[in-house]
Amino acid sequence: MVEQTIQRVLDFFDLKASIVTKPFKHYADVPVKHNGIYILSEATRVIYVGKGQIKNRQAKHWQKAHNELKAGTIDTDGWRWLRENVEITPKDWTLNYIILHKQTERSAVEGALIHLLQPLANDETFKDNERTLKG
Repeated sequence: MVEQTIQRVLDFFDLKASIVTKPFKHYADVPVKHNGIYILSEATRVIYVGKGQIKNRQAKHWQKAHNELKAGTIDTDGWRWLRENVEITPKDWTLNYIILHKQTERSAVEGALIHLLQPLANDETFKDNERTLKG
């Protein structure tokens, strides 16, 4: 499901890029130079969609997922809610990422994927869902 959605978004924006898939626990194998979009997911749900320097961001998400925050790591509402309300097993998560060089491409693809995939820990979807629940 995730890879098909990524491909739909890339096709919509007429972007040619490869989708790389690997176990999240192997995030350290991602080359440090890669910038783009990444998606953390389980078999049936998407955990997070983000953009930036992929390897560096995964190290911070690994800390958040395991509630092992180091000094300077910001713990957002979405991640806090996820840890407190959903049984998660980060060692079983999948990391998909797309290398995109232009900031405008990264912003467009990230926004589209957040909208379509509704990730649990993204603040954007957390705040939208919270508003919906409150009425």
